[in-house]
Amino acid sequence: MRTFVRRRTAVLSASAALAMTLLGACASEGDVPDETRQSASASQSANTIEPAADDTTLAVTVEGEVNPAVKPTVTFAPPLAVTETKRKVVTPGTGVEVKDTDELQFAYSLYAGSTGEELDSSYGGTDARFELAKITKGLARGFVGAHVGDRLVIAIAPEDGFGEANTRFGKEGVDASTTMIMVADLIRVIPTRADGTPVTPPADLPVVTYDAEGVPTGFTVSDPTPPADTVVQPLLQGSGPALTAGMNVKMQYVGATLADGKVFQSSWEADPFQTPIGTGQLITGWDEGLIGQTVGSRVLLVIPAAKAYGDTPAEGRPAGALVFVVDILDAY
Repeated sequence: MRTFVRRRTAVLSASAALAMTLLGACASEGDVPDETRQSASASQSANTIEPAADDTTLAVTVEGEVNPAVKPTVTFAPPLAVTETKRKVVTPGTGVEVKDTDELQFAYSLYAGSTGEELDSSYGGTDARFELAKITKGLARGFVGAHVGDRLVIAIAPEDGFGEANTRFGKEGVDASTTMIMVADLIRVIPTRADGTPVTPPADLPVVTYDAEGVPTGFTVSDPTPPADTVVQPLLQGSGPALTAGMNVKMQYVGATLADGKVFQSSWEADPFQTPIGTGQLITGWDEGLIGQTVGSRVLLVIPAAKAYGDTPAEGRPAGALVFVVDILDAY
């Protein structure tokens, strides 16, 4: 699926070694909806993930507050090896139960059971975000059935682990036979659609149409007059952080020409769209209109031609004023 809202393509890279290990050579979630993605050799398909066995005797001690900005103190006596992936709930959370179809945001530190050495950590940096159906089996098993807010220890058996990808860490004594120890704080399940509080828009704006499951499908346009400047109207007001320039944002959207309400693209037909915002990668109406909007919001954008692709665009892009409905799912 071609993505029209871009001005040019920019490839996003994940900085953590974990992302490289989990997803092979494709380190990021991808910056266009149809990008081919790789997964680790031990990854699972959705609906086939068996939760790890709970083991309160797992000999790993974790001290410190549950806070993604503060790395906990983790202690265990190496070598620590398991033949079956296990988990221990260090601090129980009160949030929703994690399902095998979820995308999960979490903070983590990863250790080699063989040496006790820390291999990677997100604490104090950017949280990890992965779809459980696409990551290493041992991690997926550790997360499924847990709850948002949990602090977990997951001991990943070699047969459920990263395999030869362990060599990416470049550490002596770390290979395909190494048990991996992860301490993780489960922050949230990333929603698949906006989940904010409804807002009543003015009557003269395009009206979003929905299918039977509540997914946006298009627009009813009563007034096709192009606006003098971009109109930004929240339809659902999210409670998450406000978007600032440079954030990487994950969204779903539908776009149509304002003159006739004809849809030219919908990310709902493929995958959510992920891109930096406010950095000149997108049409001006998006870069300006979405800054300041909050995660969890559904936002209506009515964009004049001058802040879209103009009246005579190149490359077959849509001409004239455009209308979009955008679900802001995540940003960091």
